[in-house]
Amino acid sequence: MSEARISVRSVTAAALSARLPVQFCKALPGYQAASGDRACPSLIEMSPVFSPRLVVAIDVGTHAIGSSWCVISDSNADPASRKIHFSNQWESQPAPTAKNLSALLLDANGDLIAWGYEARRLWLTRGAELHEQGARYHQGFKMDLGAHLVPGPQDEDGTDRSATESESELPTTQTAGLGVDEVAPDLLSTLLRQVVTTTLGQITASGYDEDDVRWCLTVPACWSDYQKAVMRDVAKNAGLPGEDGRVLLSLEPESAAHYARVSGVRVIGEDDETGEDLMAPGARFMVVDCGGGTVDITAYENDTDGKMVEIGRSIGDRFGSDFLNRAFETSHLTECLGDTDILDEIRDSCPDALLNLIDQWERAKLHVTLEQEDSINLLIPSAIDRRIGAAVRKRLARRQNKVNDAIVLTPAHIHALFDTVVPGTLDLIDTQLQAMAATRGENTRADVILLVGGFSSSPYLQQAVKERFGDRALVMVPPNPDIAVLFGATHFCYDPQTRARRSRFTYGTEVNERFEEGIDPEGKQHVTSYGMVTCRERFSIFARAGESIPTEAEVMHSYIPLEDDVDEMDFDIYATIDADPRYVTDPGCDLIGTVTVDLSSVMRFPRRERSVKVFMKFGETEIKVRAELVHGGQSVATQVRFHSNY
Repeated sequence: MSEARISVRSVTAAALSARLPVQFCKALPGYQAASGDRACPSLIEMSPVFSPRLVVAIDVGTHAIGSSWCVISDSNADPASRKIHFSNQWESQPAPTAKNLSALLLDANGDLIAWGYEARRLWLTRGAELHEQGARYHQGFKMDLGAHLVPGPQDEDGTDRSATESESELPTTQTAGLGVDEVAPDLLSTLLRQVVTTTLGQITASGYDEDDVRWCLTVPACWSDYQKAVMRDVAKNAGLPGEDGRVLLSLEPESAAHYARVSGVRVIGEDDETGEDLMAPGARFMVVDCGGGTVDITAYENDTDGKMVEIGRSIGDRFGSDFLNRAFETSHLTECLGDTDILDEIRDSCPDALLNLIDQWERAKLHVTLEQEDSINLLIPSAIDRRIGAAVRKRLARRQNKVNDAIVLTPAHIHALFDTVVPGTLDLIDTQLQAMAATRGENTRADVILLVGGFSSSPYLQQAVKERFGDRALVMVPPNPDIAVLFGATHFCYDPQTRARRSRFTYGTEVNERFEEGIDPEGKQHVTSYGMVTCRERFSIFARAGESIPTEAEVMHSYIPLEDDVDEMDFDIYATIDADPRYVTDPGCDLIGTVTVDLSSVMRFPRRERSVKVFMKFGETEIKVRAELVHGGQSVATQVRFHSNY
């Protein structure tokens, strides 16, 4: 049996400027008719490669992290009665909770002192001593994963979603002075390793082995494929298996949708006293996952079997609740103190006291309403009070109606802070509602907006969403919205209920195709050694932006070498927002990775019999690629390794 030996490499800066030679062309077979005038590649079912005995989900949140697991059994087949196990006892936790704090306390050598709530307790009680010893407290670092990126493909509104806002933000108390790109993956691996160890302890105590487990990690919908690939590396470094099918990635709002469908939420119509749940055929709902780092949104309509079909694109941005804390620290505190140097000194000299002040705001913001009329007073910790000096106290007294022992937030200040995240969230919801309206067809069911995630408990956010969209959709909050992503990821890992997703970008590879006079430019013409006139740099499409792609399907194209002496084929993978790119050199097309197939085992056959089938699969929230030699038929699965410009 011949085997397609595949290696996958990232795109380097040199490869972006010095293009690889084209070594293959698209074979004419392999297409079938699609709706409209377009053609689409063949779809091939993919068989499972791993049969787990139980599933484990880890919700890797910016603010908190937790795990839950479920045994695969007949009694758990019905998601409405599925028994999900989880931890709710964490060292130094203020109250029982399903998630521990996403926090690490490391010593001067980078070794772990404590994590979660225990790390926070030690930093608040012994922060000055630990700081003197070189220890550092880290929290909120998830959103720094893949933070400093060069421009990549743009979304349909022209916004570059691969680049983040980190460059324009001041460092937080927790990460000040650190190299984000180098530190964030290691921090996340260390944090994830603690949760994996804790969870495996529970599982093995119940009589199972770690080889029985399929894992699922949650990721924001707004993350690029590059960030998802980095997350894969983080998972491996944390001790999770690297074999295909052993670790799934689930979009956070899609996980929440799985939870919402079985949470008891019912949509009641005008003439309906009991209503329908969100598993009913034809149900239309948007999930707005409001977490600590991001607000992520997906929208679905159930098909006739009650399976979810995505009817909008997964969208999101950095409007999570942690950005309220950042705005409070970098904007309001700086304004109150009157000097960024004072705040920098506080960060360096008494970071535990500053964290205490931010925690006061964290608790207070949970009770803020849209009609807030009262001010909020946050007591200044004594360590900060000793360092601000008489001049700053006088400034505070003048600004705050003689109050100089607290930071006073008036209703105007509070609204200004919430305006850093809420209007952007409302705009995202509006965009998704418009996408839902465009796909309505003859379905007369009401659209539903489901608010989930820890920040969805905010009265201010709930009221703002209802005020703006109450006449266009039903706004609902399922029970326990803070665990929606965690429990939903367990349901997703057990039995995904998503039938089809919409592709965010157009994906494809570079090929040579027959040259078309009057259409293709002469500069792209290439004549083979046997006289065939081809066009270089054509874009061979595997998935179009906005196209609905079945989750259990692979997309296939067949290719043959361009010349007789070609003994390996390099497939450059491209992405663009353009639905119909003709050339990989079109504006907005971005080279994101390369897959190499070794042909040495079939070089004895004529060139046209050395055909290679290339498959792409989009069903697990990330792109997977495999190749198959026509002679032999054996395939090797792999992943595209994405460059950091995407």
